[in-house]
Amino acid sequence: MFDPTRVSDLGEVTCPPYDVISPDERTQLYERHPYNVVRIISGRDEEGDGPSENRYTRAASFFSSWLWEGVLREDPDPALYVYRQAFEDPSGAFRRVWGLLATISLDDEILAHEHTMSGPKADRLALMEAVPANISPIYAIYAQDGPTEGSISQRLQEWAGRPPVADLTDSDGTRHTVWAAHDQAFQAEVAEALGPCPLMIADGHHRFETAKNYRALRRRSDGPGPWDHVMALIVDAASQPVCILPYHRIVRASPVGEPMDVLRAGFEVSELGPADPVAVEAWALELWDEPRKGVFVAVVGDRAYRLAARDAADDEIPAAILKRLALEPLGAVSAEDHLSFTPRATEVTEQVVSGHAVAGFCMQPVGVDAVWRLASTGAQMPEKSTYFFPKPKDGIVMRSLGT
Repeated sequence: MFDPTRVSDLGEVTCPPYDVISPDERTQLYERHPYNVVRIISGRDEEGDGPSENRYTRAASFFSSWLWEGVLREDPDPALYVYRQAFEDPSGAFRRVWGLLATISLDDEILAHEHTMSGPKADRLALMEAVPANISPIYAIYAQDGPTEGSISQRLQEWAGRPPVADLTDSDGTRHTVWAAHDQAFQAEVAEALGPCPLMIADGHHRFETAKNYRALRRRSDGPGPWDHVMALIVDAASQPVCILPYHRIVRASPVGEPMDVLRAGFEVSELGPADPVAVEAWALELWDEPRKGVFVAVVGDRAYRLAARDAADDEIPAAILKRLALEPLGAVSAEDHLSFTPRATEVTEQVVSGHAVAGFCMQPVGVDAVWRLASTGAQMPEKSTYFFPKPKDGIVMRSLGT
């Protein structure tokens, strides 16, 4: 953790996970504070970079120098960390979600619900080899059996009256409050209660698979070690008001000449009006209450359209419907080459209207039950199908894996 005598405001040095940081936000985070962890988890490429000097070697230098300077300090006693997020969801309703920062075994069978991409995994592995640490927790959910009374989620709320080790409000308005739980009896209680509960990765599929790849490398050279576990925020989705935002699609490039011809083949299309960012955001929010499956808001050129799929299976999720009826026919088959993803409908509109993208699609949200049900069958959604909100902040708690 950051030493509070050296860093008084954690909001200045923490940041979101690497995959939701835009280039402009990276620059802002760099300028915000010289110890902001964006310098480690999402460093900038510099002119003249090569094998001996690059963003990974700079990340390693930042991490080691912050430890040497005492900016980062190690908790002398083993701890779990109680983590509360307080925020407003898109409807304006206030929510509090309680979870635990802990380590989970990479040997356990943990459900995943999204496909991953090779590029981000290669990037994250290069970073872990340079900086052997968990800087960014993955986000996992479980469903504890039994009555709510006396559950671990209820026990976590007993920390509300104690002094936290971290308390900050981020740019999205989410308040993140963290308490250190050093009590060994409580740690044993958590392990006993949650040990039998299946876990599902909610956010951080690339980081989770990278942790397993890094473990394989370290086991070959060093045998068992701290790399056999990974740091995660774990949340009881059965009792906590977990929020999933839709992950909208932006088609950066397509070999198809006229997108609307493709869309009319797979959807009932009705024009909504000019693609004004505020209007598109309002139409996208209406999708939260849309009873029909397979309905989207599309932005093409300077116009917005309502799309209703001509056919959609009962168990088919929005991302799969759009991929089958729109993205594949448009030739936007590679997430790494053709697509961008954002939870912000305004960004969809801005990218298309500015000419930086061919088309954009605002998605319907997916519920936790649907995600869990699909993952339990072994099936996986297209990449970036869900945006669990809010994300745990990177840099509040870090876990070194040694040298």
